[in-house]
Amino acid sequence: MSQHAVLGALDTTAVARRLVHSEHPHSAPAGEQRFVLRDDMPLGHPLFNDTPGLHDPLVFVELVRRAGLHVGHRHFGVPVERPALFYRFALRLSDPAVWQDCAEGARLALEMRAEPTRMVAGVPRSLRLGGTLRLEGTEACTGSAELVFVTPTVARNHRATSRLGALVRTPAAGPRPGTRPAAPSLVGRCTPDNVVVSEPVRQASTLTTTVLVDPSHPVFFTEATDSVPGLLLVEALRQSALLAVASDGAAPCATALTWLSVHLRGHAELDLPLTCTARSAPGGIDALGRRLTRVLLTLRQAGRTTAQAEAVTAEAG
Repeated sequence: MSQHAVLGALDTTAVARRLVHSEHPHSAPAGEQRFVLRDDMPLGHPLFNDTPGLHDPLVFVELVRRAGLHVGHRHFGVPVERPALFYRFALRLSDPAVWQDCAEGARLALEMRAEPTRMVAGVPRSLRLGGTLRLEGTEACTGSAELVFVTPTVARNHRATSRLGALVRTPAAGPRPGTRPAAPSLVGRCTPDNVVVSEPVRQASTLTTTVLVDPSHPVFFTEATDSVPGLLLVEALRQSALLAVASDGAAPCATALTWLSVHLRGHAELDLPLTCTARSAPGGIDALGRRLTRVLLTLRQAGRTTAQAEAVTAEAG
């Protein structure tokens, strides 16, 4: 893959160069715009190629985030000084086998729609995003997201209030996991550097891990930030879901995340303990005969909920 490719650089400018308008169907909602992004899947990426399979569905999260940021500023008139925050995200794998079987460096195509919402003086305060990612022409996943743009003053005030609230709260009671990283094979990674959750502790049906925040990580902290990046929070939820299923006896490398829905409810501080709790329950059998597990997840810090999520995993037969 070329050095300037979108996923290799993880650069919003590179996304902007490859994102082009596509045809707008007559049935689409008023104001909605559609885009297509084409590139190669990454090769040798420190995070997105660090999986037991060839490709990591987490690339969809990052592509939609950066594409949404660009189209908000470039195509919907959002002032560039307004930062963007994801507060909802959902991802469904069309078939986990597509991610395992496509060749290295497979061609990707992200088809994305963006609908402006909460209009003020003709400028949206948020965007509703949806998209489909194809690998070598085969549908790999679909997803949706909601992106909020806030003015610098509102962002500063909200950030200050959030941090003050976290500092004065008393940490919630409950099991206290340590900070020793979980085994990479149990959380869908190959190298210890990309493990972001600790070995868990279990109380009844609830598994709890510590989220491991390393500001020197070359992917999660590519941009300056005073809070835990959203991509790291999503990865912590994903790893916690796989860890919960592995602790219930599923073979770690044969288990794939097939669906994830996340609601980010606030900032997570870099310097305060952050934990993730997971409760798993049987989810039946899918059409391919795989055992499904439903996992409810909550990120908490200083006694408050930072994010909630629901995941579904499939265990290969």
